[in-house]
Amino acid sequence: MFEYKEYIYAVYKHKSFSKAADSLFISQSTLSLMVKKAERLLGAPIFNRKTSPLSLTPFGIEYINAIEQIHRLEGEIDQFLDDEQALRKGSLSIGGHNFGMNYLVPQKIAEFHNLYPNINLKIIEMNTVHSKHCLDAGELDLVITNRNYDPQKYEQKICYRESLVLVVPASFPINRSLTRKQLKPSELGDSIFNVPEARTAALDEFRDVPFILLSSTNYLRECTNLLFHESNFTPEIVFEMEQSSVSYNFAKMGVGATILSNRLVEHDIMDGSVCIYKIKSDHVDRDTYISYRKGCYFTFAMRKFMEIILSVD
Repeated sequence: MFEYKEYIYAVYKHKSFSKAADSLFISQSTLSLMVKKAERLLGAPIFNRKTSPLSLTPFGIEYINAIEQIHRLEGEIDQFLDDEQALRKGSLSIGGHNFGMNYLVPQKIAEFHNLYPNINLKIIEMNTVHSKHCLDAGELDLVITNRNYDPQKYEQKICYRESLVLVVPASFPINRSLTRKQLKPSELGDSIFNVPEARTAALDEFRDVPFILLSSTNYLRECTNLLFHESNFTPEIVFEMEQSSVSYNFAKMGVGATILSNRLVEHDIMDGSVCIYKIKSDHVDRDTYISYRKGCYFTFAMRKFMEIILSVD
């Protein structure tokens, strides 16, 4: 129905076949044939050729109105794509449990927001199971997780590495015999991966220490359960928390020991309230991934955030 709309609209704008033909760089006879062909296909005349200047028939008025609506919609789509490509508008939703860290994830989110403030950025803290469900449902664009997803269905890129550390209140007597194994502040970042095994602490040395652990719905709890199973003891649990930052605060208050990522404490100012150990195990060093569903529409906002979070500072 609108196959010849640009030719018809040119005639309407110029009120003349000859002027319209000149603007389109075609002959007047060719343009006249195209418009007549369009009128035959439509089954009604568009132009009243007996008037001077050329005028529209009642059908032609409605047809030109429709063309102008199409032009407006095309312009809005072009503007939307232009804005999205330049990240002047759009949305991005990210889920995961890593946002409480004083490290890369919130830093990169802030960097993205500062660069593209008009993007509607939604950050949702949730456990690993829930975040994967929301990713599958299309409610999240990206998920940051330590869990490996099915590579047939998901794309995962490594954001950073982390190591699980044991945080023990400094007042606990066990620390006196393990001074040599306590990590220095300078060893809480990437240097932790170079700590020799001789300076790692066996978890079973702390079997008489009370623990603050995350709840059973958290993936980190699965990892700590594996560590305790490997060490052949069941810990005394005084509290179960939803966030590592809360368990860390309780450890600093002397309530109990906890296990968490080195990335949570690497920038913290050590005030002497806790002693931190790298745990002797092959399961403490792990990767954190940014993940998305294969086959989903990969937006410009997703692409730019991926570039930022995967960039090496």
